[in-house]
Amino acid sequence: MLGIVIGIASVILIISIAQGATQSITSQVSSFGTNLIAVVPGATNRNGPPQANATNTLTYDDAKEIAKLPSVEVTSATVSRQYKLVADGISTDVTVNGVSPDYKTIQSIEMASGDFISEDDEKGLMRVVVIGPQVATDLFGEGLDPVGQVINIDSKPFRIIGLTVSKGGGVSNPDNLAYIPLTTALTVMIGQTHVSMVMTNAKDPTLIDQAMEEVKTLLMERHKITDSALIDFQIRSSQQALSVLGTITTLLTTMLAGIAGISLLVGGIGIMNIMLVTVTERTKEIGLLKAIGAKRKDILTQFLIESIMLTMLGGLIGITIGISLAYIITVYIIHVPFVVQGFSIALSVGVSTIVGIAFGIYPAQKAAKLSPIEALRFE
Repeated sequence: MLGIVIGIASVILIISIAQGATQSITSQVSSFGTNLIAVVPGATNRNGPPQANATNTLTYDDAKEIAKLPSVEVTSATVSRQYKLVADGISTDVTVNGVSPDYKTIQSIEMASGDFISEDDEKGLMRVVVIGPQVATDLFGEGLDPVGQVINIDSKPFRIIGLTVSKGGGVSNPDNLAYIPLTTALTVMIGQTHVSMVMTNAKDPTLIDQAMEEVKTLLMERHKITDSALIDFQIRSSQQALSVLGTITTLLTTMLAGIAGISLLVGGIGIMNIMLVTVTERTKEIGLLKAIGAKRKDILTQFLIESIMLTMLGGLIGITIGISLAYIITVYIIHVPFVVQGFSIALSVGVSTIVGIAFGIYPAQKAAKLSPIEALRFE
């Protein structure tokens, strides 16, 4: 039964981990909303990497014009750099995002204390910063409210005006980020006019296609592009991201489950071999049963039931082990939601039964075909 146990447990474990990871990533993408649109510089190049200046095509002024479109609700340009943050001699490396005030709405950021970046901060090129809880802990220790403290970002003093609510770890761990006004980042910190990305929300999920078309038309006009095949930017929506993510995870889950299914095949072959040995060992018993009136159908049924019971018992043990391991790994090791859907268990039970029948038929037929006279004299 060991092959069946390993095969069933592997199928349940792999499907559970894949679904938990999918749910975790999907929830992070969905938290941005189904009407999120991201514009990034650089065209999709099928003939190799883009030109050196191809990623400098999106500007802060582009973002301000996008914000005026009729189907758009809120907009924020962003630029990111890795900086060393220092407070009272303690330092930590943090990704600092230069953002506009509406970034808070787009990313669903909640404040634990203080305030997020305001329009006055952006217009005045203020040296203020909002930090995540992990950054606060690294610089000031556990439990201390950092609002009002002054820290150095790349040797430049910034006053902390806000602390975000913890969102937990993730792909980019939002708890370990810092935010400064976009104008301050571009002018004071980096010295450039182009941005890394423009994020915007359509007023309604049903308007997302219209908003994407309006953004495309606007940027083509601003960048003086007449042929859509030559655009120097890319537009993506959260709906597209979720669709692509779903396709990828489904393919990966299917592939991994198929690999685990090989264990079931090996287990089935093992059961068939053991049942063939059993037929040989119980030849006299089969002859005796036939001699006292057992029909071929009775012998066939007996051996099939034994084979199915082996696989069913192995399946139940495998289900128990698979669910237990899935819970331990997802909850305590990789920290994703614990998900076990009924279809994976039903699939496991169904497959184990089919394996028992399929690989039990040949030994059962061999036993049923034995001649009682030859069986009784078998040594």
